[in-house]
Amino acid sequence: MHLRAMLIRAHGWAKKLKSGTQLSDIARCEYLPGSFIRNRAQLAFLSPKIQAAFLDGTQPPELPLKHLVSVTLPLGWCDQKQMLGF
Repeated sequence: MHLRAMLIRAHGWAKKLKSGTQLSDIARCEYLPGSFIRNRAQLAFLSPKIQAAFLDGTQPPELPLKHLVSVTLPLGWCDQKQMLGF
């Protein structure tokens, strides 16, 4: 799946989680493992500048979706920028 599409889905999942929907319910409705959603929902909490780069395709080319979901992303936006090479 493309990074842009996953970012959009991550925002939808984060919104459902914030409203009180259980992760297991989201996973069941999406026919996906909970771990898949948990790892990717963190994308919704990236810095707005990083998200904008993903949406317009200007992120570093060495930053694939596979890498983003395999690490625990820091909450601080400055830390995110440093970790991800922005």
